[in-house]
Amino acid sequence: MIRDEKMAALFFDEGFPDRVFKMSLYLSLVVVAYSLSYMSFMLTLSIAIGCLVSLASCKVLWWTVQQGLWHGRSEIKKFFLKVSILKYFAMGGILFFSCVFLKINIVAMASGLSIVMAVIIMKIGSKLLVNFMNKSIKVSEKGA
Repeated sequence: MIRDEKMAALFFDEGFPDRVFKMSLYLSLVVVAYSLSYMSFMLTLSIAIGCLVSLASCKVLWWTVQQGLWHGRSEIKKFFLKVSILKYFAMGGILFFSCVFLKINIVAMASGLSIVMAVIIMKIGSKLLVNFMNKSIKVSEKGA
């Protein structure tokens, strides 16, 4: 029974990746809009490129998982490996081109790259916090 509760606490519905992508998109737009206040084109471009690469990587990863599961277990490893290699070469090429030819701010680009990961951490952390709060309320109700 305890194992089932732990699994239920960590289980996410099918819409979780879409909600992560939408929230990441909105957060990226807000961060890019706020970066305009620094009056630096290169800073805004750096953050925008980082956010774009992060969002594209998230979307490609979710598409890869869906396609891999759709094709079946026997081909999922090969398919995932092929798409991952192509994804990392494409994303690496974009980042290399941005750093070498555009002379962008690497720290700003890294903050843009971390947008999707920050949203995932916030969503998982909030779910764990809500589950913890629900358990603590149930325990205090039983004790009273």
